[in-house]
Formats: sequence, C-alpha cells, structure tokens
Amino acid sequence: MSTPRRRRADRDNPYGQSKRGAEAALQSVAGSHGIAAHLFRLPNVFGKWCLPNYNSAVATFCYNIARGLPIQVNDVNAQVTLVYVDDVIERFVQLMDGADPVVDAGGFSVVTPQYTTTVGELARQIEGFRASRDTLMIDRVGTGLTRALYATYVSYLPVEAFTYTVPHYGDPRGVFVEMLKTADSGQFSFFTAHAGITRGGHYHHTKTEKFLVIKGQARFKFRHMQTGETHELVTAGEKPEIVETVPGWTHDITNIGQDEMIVMLWANEVFDRARPDTFACPL
Repeated sequence: MSTPRRRRADRDNPYGQSKRGAEAALQSVAGSHGIAAHLFRLPNVFGKWCLPNYNSAVATFCYNIARGLPIQVNDVNAQVTLVYVDDVIERFVQLMDGADPVVDAGGFSVVTPQYTTTVGELARQIEGFRASRDTLMIDRVGTGLTRALYATYVSYLPVEAFTYTVPHYGDPRGVFVEMLKTADSGQFSFFTAHAGITRGGHYHHTKTEKFLVIKGQARFKFRHMQTGETHELVTAGEKPEIVETVPGWTHDITNIGQDEMIVMLWANEVFDRARPDTFACPL
C-alpha cells in the first residue's frame, strides 16, 4: 500500500486521519491472515504518464515547457523530495518477489534513491532540456536525478516535436553537420565528401578526434610536425574502424571511392572559434 506524501499523511486533519486509518486497517487485515503488508509513505513521485496541471510540479513543468507554455514558480527556494516512478515500481516488484523489506524509523517501507532539490532548480533543469535543442549542449543525462528528469521531459514532447533540425554547413566539398555537444566530453558531428575530395590538411596541439567512416572509402594521411615521419591508411564503411588524430601530426582524409563518403566525427572538445586549436598545414 502506498500513502503518497508523508507530510500529508502525518497531518491532523481529515485527509491525514483517513490515510492513517487505511494503514491501520491494512495492517490489521494482513496480521489476521498471516500475510506481509508493506506500507509506503512516498514523497513526490514523478515520471512518464503523470497527469500535468494537477498535483505534480514535475509533470506540469515538463508538459508546459515542452510546448513553450509559461510555468509558475512561487518560491524558487522551496525544497522538494522526489522519487522516480520506475524506482517505485522496481521496489514493489522486488517485494512481491520476496525481497527483504527496508524500512525507515517509522516502520514504513522505503524506495531509494530519493532526490532532494528545489522548485527553482527543477524548473531550470527542465528549461535547459528544451534549450539544448538550440544550443546542442546536452546535460549529463546518464545518471541520477538528471537522467530520470530528462526521460520524463522527453516523454511529454508532443508528436510534432519528435524531430528538430541541427546546424548544417555545405560547400563544394560536401556538408558538415553538428549533432551534439557536451560540457566536458567534446562534441559529435558528421560530414560528407564527394568522390576525390580531400578534407582536413591541418594539425592540433591538444585537440584529438575520432573518425568513423560509415559509408564509402577513405584514405587518411599523417605527417609528424617535428620529425617529418609519415603514415597512411585506408578504411571503409564495410569494416567499421576508428581512426584517431594525434596532436602534433598534420592529417587529412580523402574520399578514394566513387560514391559520396559519410564520416562520423567525435572531438574531445567543443569547437571554440576564438581558440580553435586548428592550424593549416597541407600534406
């Protein structure tokens, strides 16, 4: 049994009294039949499919922000404790499968992890998810509260927002398309090259890159800036292979096939036009 929002169940009003009465009744029935009863007093549960504009700030923020609608924050510093719906369901299933209960000082079963944040920070993060489509700068959405919030936000996107455009730069050589940028782990992009076209012809002092040819045939050429040592290799989309560029080696890539070449690219830093760390040096 789940009694949402511990603070409400503790209140000395009809709502709190009814919740405590239900808990007592369930414990009585379970005890008389010799079965286990697990009572939860959950904090604010959030996740996909929660009704917006009802009693969940997360659902309302996600729904409105995903649609470009305004949100109302009465107190940016108000604290809120959250638990993700997937973690709640996982704990319920574990108990039904016979897991040992974990209870708090009041004897109520608990779900972990629980996250404490502020209403203002919630709004800031969710607004940042929307802005990331314009900036391409993605938050660290792989762990913890940010992971759960991001998944929840995306679940509220209207179908017409399932796609969005990204920067696209074209010239006679082909196109260059930026996909994703991170705060501290570089950026992802891809480019194309027509048959016979060479791209690159530069070196970096610190920047490193990983190239993956996903269509076509490519010849990579390298020359050490100090020793003059050279290296050359050929790779193709039929055999996925990462080619790394190394600081201090000038390099280029040539489409040696007959068709358009498509290459995925990761750089270890976001491109900074003021400090590009890219110096022309044809091979």
